[in-house]
Amino acid sequence: MRRRLLWVFVALGVGASLTWYFRTTIFLWLLAPAGDQLSGTGQPIFTGPTEMFSVTVGLVVKGGIVTAFPVLAYNVYRLLSPLLDQEKKRLVIIFAALGFVLYLAGVAFAYWVLLPTGLKFLLAFGTDIATPMIRISEYMDMAMAMIFWLGVVFELPLVMLLLAKLRLVSYKDFKKVRRYVPMMAFILSAIITPTFDVVNQTLVAVPLVALFEVGVLLAWIARPKVQSTPRP
Repeated sequence: MRRRLLWVFVALGVGASLTWYFRTTIFLWLLAPAGDQLSGTGQPIFTGPTEMFSVTVGLVVKGGIVTAFPVLAYNVYRLLSPLLDQEKKRLVIIFAALGFVLYLAGVAFAYWVLLPTGLKFLLAFGTDIATPMIRISEYMDMAMAMIFWLGVVFELPLVMLLLAKLRLVSYKDFKKVRRYVPMMAFILSAIITPTFDVVNQTLVAVPLVALFEVGVLLAWIARPKVQSTPRP
């Protein structure tokens, strides 16, 4: 256990160190969806002597956590693997791979679709009255939150599949609440998106509805098979 924890902390340190070393590149990558709209110079601003340093430290910590999480998950799996049979091990690996792919899909959607569209609306609204001067801490908080939560939201089909596989909820139960899904998707999109306009909410709500339908299909595939009684 101590050795495995040591590897997790080593991964945390390596990830934090790499994030610090490539901090300029990472900042530019995260600022790219905003284009040159954050201020008159195109760059965000900071208004306190410690603000930029605090934002950088926060980014370094997040980079370390991102790097350490796969190592932590692998070591937890290795600790629990003696308790699992071959089929359960295979299911864990499949679910982990699907979860990773779905999370990356959510991150990509947030970065290339939602952030540019939402920021374009927000930063262009009211520019005939005032000039935007966005603090880097405010921008980073919003961007990182949207990227993180969109990744979590895209895990919906996997969660539905897991519930069906464990026989906690059947695909028929999911079908019963299907009529409420569009309304709930728009409510959730209003919480996630930085704007309250219909366009940005639709950009999140439509994929949520599609993810739910994928989850229903996966739950149907994972349904218990009824075995017919052999005739005497």
